[in-house]
Amino acid sequence: MYKTNQIWAAGIAVLTVTIACIGSTVPTAAPNAVDTIVAATMRAITPANTATPLPSATPLSTPTFVIPTLPPVGSTLVPPAATRINFLSKATTGVVSGPIQPGQIQYFVINASQGQPMIVMVNSLNNDVTLSVRTQGGTWMLNAAAHQTAWQSMLPKTEDYYIGIYGGATTENFTLTVQIPSRIKFAQGSITATVSGQTVAGYNVAYTVLAIKSQLMTVNLNGVANSAALTIYGYSDGQPYLRSVTGQTSFNFKLPATQDYIIEVVPRAGQVVNYTLVVIIK
Repeated sequence: MYKTNQIWAAGIAVLTVTIACIGSTVPTAAPNAVDTIVAATMRAITPANTATPLPSATPLSTPTFVIPTLPPVGSTLVPPAATRINFLSKATTGVVSGPIQPGQIQYFVINASQGQPMIVMVNSLNNDVTLSVRTQGGTWMLNAAAHQTAWQSMLPKTEDYYIGIYGGATTENFTLTVQIPSRIKFAQGSITATVSGQTVAGYNVAYTVLAIKSQLMTVNLNGVANSAALTIYGYSDGQPYLRSVTGQTSFNFKLPATQDYIIEVVPRAGQVVNYTLVVIIK
């Protein structure tokens, strides 16, 4: 019994020492110890704000915009340096002549209206001087790679048009001819239109009129005696229906197609001729 009491006393002593040791290893926590531990843990797992330096801020009053550089679309929008072609008063044709060297490019510019037909030709001794035509906005209407010496088209806009002249194999002279026929308009309900004019500097004066297939067209050139004659051809089909070499000043025919028809007053020997042109379509 005495030995048993000793064992129990020893056990109580060991238990007391263990509790005392346990108490000594647990720090006394402050009232907000859990909050502090959580905060410390969050700091440990959250990257520091200063890890990546911030760029210098741009003041709000002077914002910076980054505009991307896009590749050019088609032809350049910057028009080339060009010599302007100005028609003489009442003229429908402009002519430029001059020398051009091998591989040289010369540019000319002319202003024309939407819906007008424009006819461009370049002549040279070897027929190797060629053309290009493009709009003010840079759209090719005739690319230089086509190596053409003549071109025509109805103009899509009222603006400047740039004509390029490309030199051939040798230095030679060229003649550039630009023709913009004047459109003849009929009064509402009328079958007759009359225009009066004068040939300028010996050049042809050209007109255009839109007519329908199977209509009958009559053209009379009055007041010219033997000093001028008519040329008539189809704008779309290029078919000549009357040539000035015949000397005719009157012509009528049944129209073979719906298209614009070009009517030219052609003076003889570069004369200045006053005329009246009468067109009847029925």
